Amino acid sequence: MSEAKKPMYIFTELGKEKLCKYCEDYYPLDDEFFYHRNKKTKAGVHKQYEAVCKACYPVHYNKQTNGRNRIKSKHEKVAA
Repeated sequence: MSEAKKPMYIFTELGKEKLCKYCEDYYPLDDEFFYHRNKKTKAGVHKQYEAVCKACYPVHYNKQTNGRNRIKSKHEKVAA
């Protein structure tokens, strides 16, 4: 039996919430729960949030296999 796919964003009394792809929970879309980077567009600069929450970020992106082939997120690649 296949489960219905959860929407990426929902609107609650707290405002807009985003789905963490790793733990599949919803958190408010702000800097407290998600890392972000500024993206420049023709309309100006806006924040682009990561797909996983701050709690899951180290677990998901900092995996190591025999000390090499470390998975890096876009946030880490830009900061390096």
